[in-house]
Amino acid sequence: MSSLRVRQLPLVACLAVICALSACSTPGEPIPTSDPATSRPVTSTPAPIRQTDDRGKPLPFTTRFPNRWSANNNGTSYEPCTALNDAELTSLGLDPTTVEDAALANHQTARGCIWKYFGKFMGGISQSTGNRPTFEYELTDTEWYIRSYTTTIGGRLMIVNYWNWASCFTIVKVENARVTTSVTRSLTQTPEAELCNLAIEFTKLTIPKMPPPAP
Repeated sequence: MSSLRVRQLPLVACLAVICALSACSTPGEPIPTSDPATSRPVTSTPAPIRQTDDRGKPLPFTTRFPNRWSANNNGTSYEPCTALNDAELTSLGLDPTTVEDAALANHQTARGCIWKYFGKFMGGISQSTGNRPTFEYELTDTEWYIRSYTTTIGGRLMIVNYWNWASCFTIVKVENARVTTSVTRSLTQTPEAELCNLAIEFTKLTIPKMPPPAP
């Protein structure tokens, strides 16, 4: 506590005593602390955390983040977590019951989900959307990868980035955002073509469900 505040304490205490002895009052109307109609304290109920995509379809998990949708990922209405049903996920070798939220914090850029493949040590796949970095930037930022190339799937330009023997991912543009699909095989070495094809096939199945890129 500063010396100024210490010096002010006796004055504050003195004023409080004088006010109490003289029954001093403050002009104006008192603010009620309860609802006059019910004579009960007024309380506010926090808004429930959103648990559905833009179409009203429930998320396959319960999110605890009130800002799962934010300025970091609102460039598209596409929701990776609800794009495929259980049968479609299973057809890709994924276990729908293993779904997890890709977000680890509130306001996170990545809005999406992670699934595991059936079978021990088979790794998993994630798909998420975010506004940054942009798709256009990713077209030129290729120095990080062993191999980076573009292809067209369903009339949409796709970037394929082969990171290493354990990871490959694709990037497509959706409205004013990008959607990234990433495959990881952490304990088994998978040939490049097979690894990247897993990401391509997942992306291919979800592209028809994505809005087109913004002009």
